[in-house]
Amino acid sequence: MEKMIATKRLFLRQMGLSDQDAFLQGTADRELRRLYGLPDIMPEAQRERFFRRLCDMPGAYSIYETASGHLTGFVLDVPPELPEDMLSALPGQGRTLAFASFRPYQRRGYMREALTSVIKRHSQTKDAAFIHCGHFPFNEPSRNLLLSLGFQEYGQHTVGQSIIIDKIRFL
Repeated sequence: MEKMIATKRLFLRQMGLSDQDAFLQGTADRELRRLYGLPDIMPEAQRERFFRRLCDMPGAYSIYETASGHLTGFVLDVPPELPEDMLSALPGQGRTLAFASFRPYQRRGYMREALTSVIKRHSQTKDAAFIHCGHFPFNEPSRNLLLSLGFQEYGQHTVGQSIIIDKIRFL
């Protein structure tokens, strides 16, 4: 995928070290960490290491509000993260999108706009036959967003002791 994607209200760009302060501030929110499966207690040094690992990933995008220039969240566009038995039942190559919106940018439609643009890009380039997203059973906002974007329930798997509800959208 390209290094930058622009939408009506946002731009997505490859995550970089200049995003660190805003990322650390956004991930200081315990409720956000709970919704996205990050540790309940996550000191700044641990969040910094997590951030630096994301920066090294080619599909890690920071989401910025165009009008203010503020970091609103992030989206990861990575190879499918599904158990092999689930992955082998799907046609062709796919991508997994993982995402998070920081407060106070939740419930503004920003993540819908960001995910729609990433999905559209994959659909246009025809480099993926499907998109996978997962959410925890208690994360109703993510569940509702994915259903509204045309994702269908595909199954569930566990990561550590957490259950992930898997959704698929075919392109």
